[in-house]
Amino acid sequence: MDWDQLATVAQLVTGAATLGVAVLLVSQLRQQHRDAEREILYTSQGRMQDLQRTIMTSHFGPIWARGSQDFDSLNEEEQQQFRALGYSMLTLQSVNAQSGHEGLDRGVASRIEAQTTGSYKQWPGIATYYERYGRSHTYNPELRSLLDAVFLREFGREVDTSWQWGVKETAS
Repeated sequence: MDWDQLATVAQLVTGAATLGVAVLLVSQLRQQHRDAEREILYTSQGRMQDLQRTIMTSHFGPIWARGSQDFDSLNEEEQQQFRALGYSMLTLQSVNAQSGHEGLDRGVASRIEAQTTGSYKQWPGIATYYERYGRSHTYNPELRSLLDAVFLREFGREVDTSWQWGVKETAS
């Protein structure tokens, strides 16, 4: 074998090795991406559990019980506390939507849609919070459309979009 043939074989081996390394790196990046997504979900679920523990305290539990059924039954201080919880819950929902974790549950086309439907059925005060406050800080247009559609389906009317950050704007 002369030097030209040896150089050609060496280049082929080097090319194959480079391709092998590239394939390995791509698979490692995919695995890291899956791990990062899983970590986001675990963190989000942990935060939601922390919020659930907040609901169970002797101080906030009664506020939650009343506000989740009828937001307007709360006094101003209680509404502020309820809004803080609602903001946190909707922010976590936004993180899940933004992270692309829709449809990860078998047989559920949209986890967020299913959770929101259940929430609005059990706790209509959450829907009142969404209409008056939460929609204003739901920046993802797809998520806002999904939540609006659930609202329409559950309450038989469109979300009143004249509410902005808890203030009902009047027509001029």
